[in-house]
Amino acid sequence: MDNESIYFQAQVLNNEDPMMLGRVRARRLIDNYQDIIRGITSPPWNEEKDAWSERDPFVFIPLVPYFLYQVPKVDEMTLVTYLNKDYKFQNQYYIQSTFSSPTTTNFEYYQGGNKFTGTGGQQRNPKPLKNQDGTYTDQAIHKGVFPEPGDNALLGRGSADVVVKENEVLIRAGKFKGTTLKPNVVPTGNPQRGFLQLSRFDITKKVGKNKKITEFVETVAAVKYLIEWAIINPENTKDKFTGSVYLYKLKNDTSTTSKNLTVNSFVSEDLKILVDSQPFTALSAAETIAFINGFIQTCNSSDKTLNGDILFTDKNNKFPIFYRPNRLTYSYLEPSSINGNDANFEIASKNISIIYNQIKLQPALKTGGYGLIYTKGKVGQILNVVSKEVPQESYNPTPTTYGALTSDNLFLLSHKSQIPGKGKINFANTLYGIPLEQFVNEITPKTSSLVRGEELLDLLNLIVRFLTTHTHAYPGLPPTPVTQDGSYVNDILTQMQNAYTKILNQNIRLN
Repeated sequence: MDNESIYFQAQVLNNEDPMMLGRVRARRLIDNYQDIIRGITSPPWNEEKDAWSERDPFVFIPLVPYFLYQVPKVDEMTLVTYLNKDYKFQNQYYIQSTFSSPTTTNFEYYQGGNKFTGTGGQQRNPKPLKNQDGTYTDQAIHKGVFPEPGDNALLGRGSADVVVKENEVLIRAGKFKGTTLKPNVVPTGNPQRGFLQLSRFDITKKVGKNKKITEFVETVAAVKYLIEWAIINPENTKDKFTGSVYLYKLKNDTSTTSKNLTVNSFVSEDLKILVDSQPFTALSAAETIAFINGFIQTCNSSDKTLNGDILFTDKNNKFPIFYRPNRLTYSYLEPSSINGNDANFEIASKNISIIYNQIKLQPALKTGGYGLIYTKGKVGQILNVVSKEVPQESYNPTPTTYGALTSDNLFLLSHKSQIPGKGKINFANTLYGIPLEQFVNEITPKTSSLVRGEELLDLLNLIVRFLTTHTHAYPGLPPTPVTQDGSYVNDILTQMQNAYTKILNQNIRLN
């Protein structure tokens, strides 16, 4: 088996290469460390002196070029190979082994790296990060944390990486919440990450000045009163109709809103309080229409009937009012609700249709039979005029690039610059990165906030307007508090007080 192998699994024993070339000391899993060193004589093996020396049989050189520095941790697995496997301990190389999950890349014992090899069947399956259809598990809280297929990446063992997409580069730190990756724990993406993004887009988008438009928006209101008219003998052929018109006060309910109350919607009797009823007998169709419309018009314009009956105790709070036929009367206009082959039904349906089409608050209305009186003399939807700003956007096929540097605290620093009176920043011992203490204790006090340009110009414009338009009551007196163009002294003072937060960005600093 040994003679047929190309690669061998090995446990990393030491990764502190004195030459800093990324070499490791590793033991093949099929070898016994003590047996090998006992075979080294003349002189015998000295663990302290001979480790990392030319006598050391456990030193492996990285097969990946030095410019892609990737050194495994102690006790992790690595794969080793030989230039000529018949000569062990000479010209031997290693490459980083596999991990059982992206969540274990901070550190994983060499046994875990075997999960997806022929010897890993006894190990527990790690938690998947995607479903078989490519969608994310766990509500996609980790979407974007790890590289996607088709992209190239350089990954740190924690929250930092470099992702190179087809037309975009991301350099990130703090890409997930928490301090470190934990095995089989799905990380949560961190919107507050620090990152540098360089992107190329195939099109250019231009945003013009917003266009102000006005539109009508329906307002939903509770209908306060319901008028229902009923014909109890619609099948008569003598043009003599009998019926009643009813006025109900409605209780608040979703079924009694202006949006849900329609010509045939159901309203529970528990929601209707009878206020008044006006019967009629043996009226012609024209007289019936006039009678019903007269009652509707009385409710619209008055708080009591011609007889003096009180309809509304609060005439200023009676709208909206909805009028319609009752459900039985309306059913004659729906053939499916009653036997449409019945001769009496056909007569009733024709009679109701004639009356229905002429029931209107005003003759000029197009819709008959029902309507919502939302205010005195007005029938229809309750509409409010709303004005809003609509962005004006345009696209053209010219490619464009964008760059963004983002973090909680951002510093733009120069070795040659310093702010007078604050001292120069000492960059000694920062070659491998600036520590947190130096950012807080030294760099922040020796830098100043970045100025927001447009906000500064607004303040300068206010000052210039005051200087060019102010007047004095008398020579030698202070200027009057209001200038000729309406500027106020207090406006300038207020703007100056707000400048520390409005004009200065204290989280973006420079020296």
